[in-house]
Amino acid sequence: MSTLILILAACSDKKDDVGSSEATGNSTAKKDVLVVGSSGIYPPFISIDKDGNAQGYDVEVLELVGEALGYEIKWEFAEFSGIFGMLDTGKIDTVANLIAMTDERRAKYDFSTPYAYSGATLVVREDNTSINSIEDLKGKKVGVLLGNNLHTFLEKWNEENGKEIIITPYQDVSGTYNEVALGRLDAFIDVKITAASRIRNEGLPLKLYGEEYLINFDYGFPFVRSDKNKEFLEAFSVEIQKLQDSGKLKELSDKWSAIDVTIPHKK
Repeated sequence: MSTLILILAACSDKKDDVGSSEATGNSTAKKDVLVVGSSGIYPPFISIDKDGNAQGYDVEVLELVGEALGYEIKWEFAEFSGIFGMLDTGKIDTVANLIAMTDERRAKYDFSTPYAYSGATLVVREDNTSINSIEDLKGKKVGVLLGNNLHTFLEKWNEENGKEIIITPYQDVSGTYNEVALGRLDAFIDVKITAASRIRNEGLPLKLYGEEYLINFDYGFPFVRSDKNKEFLEAFSVEIQKLQDSGKLKELSDKWSAIDVTIPHKK
């Protein structure tokens, strides 16, 4: 435990309450804190309840790992487009927003072992029969979360195919599905597990498009790459694997998601 305390304390040059020591009489009581950044608006993985508390699949996974390793979670909420900047500058230790482990991110950050698996899909109106592949998006208005990996995916596709998709980025995705239902968007690109849950929970006249995935993703918690973080990240990943092996991740998936997020992709 003393090793983990040192690692967390050295994780970044953040405020005093991160890995801080609290004096009690002549002794020093150490309190371990992991600062986690999030948009707070990506259900069912993370959202804010009526009392202002974080809730969702990501939240409960982190709480269980934190309990096992002996630290508490402190949340920092911001627009998603600025989250990785907070990670780079040491304002947070990791990110909880269903972060895809893309090649670009793996080149810069170290990730925990995956805690969820899914891929990109398209949300369209229930009566839409014209969108069955990404090729069908040519000339169509497609919404996406500003700055996320799916935004990058669409921009790259456009670069390779003559910029034919009309990409419409959103900072706040809470009302985007209703934009599709109202016909203001032809489609919204999202993670299938998020899309299936939102369609079910919001009761809108929407469906997923024909193909299963546009692209597959594994999801993990990113950390700044450093020798100081390495040992902590190994212990962190061990606890996630324990949750997977025990069936606890499946239990949390059944609680929060409309489909099972814990099944690895076939290689």
